[in-house]
Amino acid sequence: MTNNFKIFAFLLLLAFTSLESFGQRGSELLIQANRATLERQYGKALDLYNQYIALNPEDFRGYFNRGTTAYNATKYEQAFNDFTKTLELNPIYKEAYYYRGMTLAKQTKYGEAIRDYSHVLSTDSNSVPFLKLRSEAYASLGKEALALNDLNQAVDLAKLSGDLYKRRAELKVKMKDIDGALRDYNSVEKLIPAYKMVHYIKGNLYLELKETEFACDEFQLALDNQIVVADRPYSEYCQ
Repeated sequence: MTNNFKIFAFLLLLAFTSLESFGQRGSELLIQANRATLERQYGKALDLYNQYIALNPEDFRGYFNRGTTAYNATKYEQAFNDFTKTLELNPIYKEAYYYRGMTLAKQTKYGEAIRDYSHVLSTDSNSVPFLKLRSEAYASLGKEALALNDLNQAVDLAKLSGDLYKRRAELKVKMKDIDGALRDYNSVEKLIPAYKMVHYIKGNLYLELKETEFACDEFQLALDNQIVVADRPYSEYCQ
């Protein structure tokens, strides 16, 4: 009995040691793969994620990380498959819906992308990132009114986001709402002071409204900030 117990204890220790070594190997692979992705060595990263997944086929992190790497490497079909597998293993992982939606949008499958974004928004209606992405997809399908609704909600939730005002201004230009676009570009000017191209854009919008004096003021501000494309309209309308 004593010898059998010793043999059993030895085998048990060996099993735990093997498991610890197995787990350590997986962690090392994941770290190396993440580092390779950050360094944009996508081929190397994908190979390392393949090895990690072979060791941990039920760990959603491997598929998700491989999916984001494939997305960055413009391997959109592979990325889609990995994000789908991620969601099979972890159906509530919002980031996988986020990236799978972007992957679908990259393939111009905007309707499918909208379904992914809407799935998350059905339980988290105030998610600004998903509202922004769904707005882009709606706009790509020519559904400007729906796109505007999402951007309006996003702006209400993140009133200090110059990027959201800029996106909404661009959409309003497409919808021929020039006054609304100008109001949003005024907000962009305040929230993103480094974005000097805004003066050139506003100048052209004022020209559409036949408000030449305001247009010239904006073109002059653009030229003062080395926006050289403003020289032609300034010369044509302001001298």
